Order: sequence, then structure tokens, then C-alpha cells
Amino acid sequence: MQYLEPRTDVPAKDDWSTGLIIQDLRWGARTLGGIALVTGAAAAACLFLPMTPGNVGALVVLCLVTLTFALSPLIYRVETRPRRRGLLDQPWRRLPATVAEHEDNDSTTDRLLLDGLVLKGWFYDLPDMVLERQEVFVCGPDAKGRAVVRAAGFAKWHNAKACTGEYSARERVERPLMRPLDDEAVLRAHKGLRWGVKAWLWSAVPAGLGGVLILLSLFPLAPTGLLVGGLLLVPALLGIPATIEIGRWYRDAVAAVENSWQWTPVPITLFPWRPNQHVAGLAQLPGGLALVQFVISNLDVIANIADTGVMWVAGTHGDVIAVGVPRVPVLTFAAVQKDRDTPKEDPIPWIQRLHQPDFSGLPR
Repeated sequence: MQYLEPRTDVPAKDDWSTGLIIQDLRWGARTLGGIALVTGAAAAACLFLPMTPGNVGALVVLCLVTLTFALSPLIYRVETRPRRRGLLDQPWRRLPATVAEHEDNDSTTDRLLLDGLVLKGWFYDLPDMVLERQEVFVCGPDAKGRAVVRAAGFAKWHNAKACTGEYSARERVERPLMRPLDDEAVLRAHKGLRWGVKAWLWSAVPAGLGGVLILLSLFPLAPTGLLVGGLLLVPALLGIPATIEIGRWYRDAVAAVENSWQWTPVPITLFPWRPNQHVAGLAQLPGGLALVQFVISNLDVIANIADTGVMWVAGTHGDVIAVGVPRVPVLTFAAVQKDRDTPKEDPIPWIQRLHQPDFSGLPR
């Protein structure tokens, strides 16, 4: 199995996949943080207006948007602490490692057992891959015991802290490459894929909120409610065709995974990425060379493809292929066009641009 791995011969901050993680975090902080700043200022302005039902509704909506989108800058601050602390100034080190058994009184904290070093933290899905490959990539720890860790296959890192103590290692179980849905990691990703079938909610919920807010703002008249309601309603209505189409893609992808009995690795070459365009490439599928366009681009999937030149297909349904990474909880899908060898000019819908990672750091 080939997985995405960070480079170990350059400082971590100069590794392209590490840079891709930072770009993605920065993009979210700037875009969503900017929206939160505007909506927060608008919410503050509503406090100085008469508290009519329409104005109160506008205030509630603006506060909800502000609180939701303001999380992105906070996440950016937390996740990029290793860079500010200088941990990424050193290269990633590949070290033998395994995973400690959970203690009875602490089932949430994970511990990685390295040679003479124990690192603890909330590592989520990372321990399974560490246990599988018996290795981890580490920067640090520094003088205060702070470190950052990565595992093969994941385009993300986790903060860690050195600790002491004796821990028993979890037993490694040999896991053959199986049917995609027999893999617990892929099964978790499949549940998220099923939620995508309801993509129409991306438009229906804002449209419903906007419509209710406009009605509340008519009697008595509340210009703030009409303005905020219109800003919700009009874009949502314009986005309905795109979300219905996206839901169809998700539905086909779910069917592809559920009908698949094996992973199919295929060679692929990605085209240079352009902002607001689909990630695309030429893949040598079983039926021949074809153009594939990733309708919903997943950072982990695209980074693994860029590093290994291999795309793992979890199933096919019509002109849609489900794509993932074995033993990594990620799934996405791509549209297949067998009669084309170059991507067409096909800008992604505006509603997807709020979720598209920044892929400008992909190697060329």
C-alpha cells in the first residue's frame, strides 16, 4: 500500500503536503472569518434599532452565522500552534511507533508509544493507521514536551504532548485489503457520504429561514429583516439546481460504494489546479483512459493521489466513481468522461466554493 507521506529531507514547513494543510486552514480562517466579521458587525447594528419581530429575527440569524463561522479562525489558531512554536522548522522524523491500550479511567486520550517516548493527545482516526504501519511522523518534542504528529495517508496533523509512564501496547491485527464497506474507517466515511444525498438542504434551510424572516419583517416593516431575509432567500433559490445535482452525484456515489466488492487502484495524472475549478486528471480506468473530475474535492484523497499517482476506486455507478483511500475514513466521488482528454471550462457552483480546499500547493 502506498500512502501520502510527508517529506523527511526538508524542514516540515517546506514539505508540500504540510503546506497544503496550512493553506487549507488559512483559507477557511480568512473566508469564513471574514463572513463572521461582517455578520457580527451587522448584528451589533441591529441592537440600536427598534426590537420588532423582523429585527429580532435578523439579529438571531446574524448571531448564529457569526458564532458558526467564527469557529474557523479559532480552529486556525489552535491547529497552527506548531508553526508558531517553531516545531515545523525541523524535518518530519519517521519513527517506529505503536498505540497504547486505553486506560479504564481515560478512554478519550490516545497515547503513541515511540522508542523511549510517549506522546498523548486526541488523535481521532490516526491511531488505527499508526497501529497498522507501526510508524509515525513526528516534529518535536520541544523543551516543554510539545510535539506534532502525522500518520501516512492523512493530510492533517495533531498536537501532542510528551508524557511519562508505563503502558501496554495494543496488539496489531493483520488486516487484508477487503471490500470497502468491510473496512470500519471507510464505513464511517460512507455514513457521511449518505448525508450528502440530502444536499438540497444546503439551499432549502437558508431559503426557509429567509422566507420566514421576510414575513416577520412585513408587519411592522423592518428593513433589516427584509435585507437579511433577502440575502438568505435569493442565493438559496439560485443554488437549488446546483444542490439537486450535487445530491444526485452523492446518490450515485453511495450506490457505487454499496455495490463494490473490491478496491481498484488505477494510475492517474492530475492537471494543474485552478481556483474555482474542479480538480481533474487523466486516469487509466479498467475501460480505458478517461478524464475524471472531482465534483467534491476531499483534501486527503487529492493529496494521496498527488503523492502516489494512484487513485483508489471504491465502486462505479454509471458515470460516477466513488474514490477513497483504504483504511482512511474519507470518501468522495468523481465524474467520468471517457470521450474527453482535457477538462472543460466548468466553474464550480458558488455554493461549493464555501467548502473547496485550496489546492494551489499541489506539486506540479
